[in-house]
Amino acid sequence: MAKATYEYPADIAFRDAARAAMDSGFRKMMKNASGTRSGAERREATAEEVEALHDMRVGSRRLRAALAVFANVFPKADFQEMDKEVGAITDALGAVRDLDVQLDALRALQSAAPPNEAYGISRLVERQTEQREIERKALLVALERLDKSRFERRFQKALDRALPPGPAAAKAPESDVSEEVTHG
Repeated sequence: MAKATYEYPADIAFRDAARAAMDSGFRKMMKNASGTRSGAERREATAEEVEALHDMRVGSRRLRAALAVFANVFPKADFQEMDKEVGAITDALGAVRDLDVQLDALRALQSAAPPNEAYGISRLVERQTEQREIERKALLVALERLDKSRFERRFQKALDRALPPGPAAAKAPESDVSEEVTHG
């Protein structure tokens, strides 16, 4: 499983670490929104669009975790609103991503199965494909809701209100967050 590692100096202010952690997840999530939308607009996404969906989900999950850890720095109304919206998009992304993974595994199993078993697997692939279509449409609605609500702008404003950038604000560039693969 990939695990994020953050490289912050030992003397970083709490405010700056909190801001950097939230900003990092937020940027990873939003950076992949366009590719995710492109893939969701079609029945069959390209490999790049599937990867964008995966990366957007990873970013949204990291943002959600950071929001939970640093909930007390936000005014309650801001936090509840942001947490609800991030949770909704995370759920929509997860539903499609989980089905993508299942379908990949089923198709690999189907191609290696003897004909009498491949037929049964093909029926399951059909059902999961139908479910993915339902979840794909729900994801498009969730992405549209984010756009219409101006989530990106509102999140940045809420973050600025809760954690104003300090004199040495630690905006974690993408390169400060590395992926570490662990097997367990």
